[in-house]
Amino acid sequence: MKKLLVVLVSVISVSMLLGFIIIFEGNFGNVSIWWKGITRNSDWIYFSDYKERRVDSDILHFKEANAIVFIDRHLFWKGMGALAKPKVTEDNELLEITLKSGGSGYSDQVTAKVTGAMANEFELDPVIVTNGKLMKVGIKRSTAWNFVPLAFCSDEKFAFSGTAEEKYPSGQIIEEKKYLSGVLHGKVKKFNEKGIPLHEKDYVQGQKHGTHIYWYPKPLDPDDYKPTKGKDSEVLPTLWLKLRKDAKDKFGTDFGGQEANKWVVEKYKLKGGKFPVRLLEHWQNNLKHGLFEGYDKDFDQTFESEYDEGQRIMHKSLGKNK
Repeated sequence: MKKLLVVLVSVISVSMLLGFIIIFEGNFGNVSIWWKGITRNSDWIYFSDYKERRVDSDILHFKEANAIVFIDRHLFWKGMGALAKPKVTEDNELLEITLKSGGSGYSDQVTAKVTGAMANEFELDPVIVTNGKLMKVGIKRSTAWNFVPLAFCSDEKFAFSGTAEEKYPSGQIIEEKKYLSGVLHGKVKKFNEKGIPLHEKDYVQGQKHGTHIYWYPKPLDPDDYKPTKGKDSEVLPTLWLKLRKDAKDKFGTDFGGQEANKWVVEKYKLKGGKFPVRLLEHWQNNLKHGLFEGYDKDFDQTFESEYDEGQRIMHKSLGKNK
């Protein structure tokens, strides 16, 4: 049995090695390219760009949503008024082009093209024109149609997946946004220079979907905190100041940076501290859906509203403003 197991392991190992040599030409760089290709549109596979990649938001740029335009190459007159609408599959792949209006005055030298993000992946057939009116536009090569602008990193061919971040000079993150295939997908978080959270928003496939919460940047200590003295006998009247002092001792010259601030905020929450809510929202498919609540700087609730698929069905003014 032991010998059989050794033989099986040896055969599998040799097969994997041969596969690596044949498929990837023995180059680990090719493995990386292959892995990026199969995980590009995944938000759950480990080691995918979505989970692992982080870039500076300054190197992102956006390309417009796709559109169909018509170009009349006749020298002396040009048609106008044609309007086309894309018909797509469940996976958003361009299936058919419907002419909502054929326009008028077009010559037989009209071409159609797709503009916007990934436009070079589309190829359209010659336009059929009858009596100056566009009659049909066929599709020679198709891919996914983009109804919204997409984010791209530098000069990369494919839309960006990963986290884009903007930072203060200290290294503390100002805002981080998660993208999947060029659209917001996941959490968007914003912080002040001390790492205190200012807002956190949920997105799914580019749409507001889930909870959006905004905080006041004012730490609120637990009721049972009692002022203590630091190592230098300095009285630390709040838990927030105590943890900031602890972080300065722990992180040294890195105090005030991302990791130090994150440590303070996490410890503060674990010990019962919190950051008061300013506004709470709930969204579904880019529509207000669920409870909305507002609070003033004294942490008193000012209003409460409820929405159902974008329609407000309940509203109450509360506290000092009612």
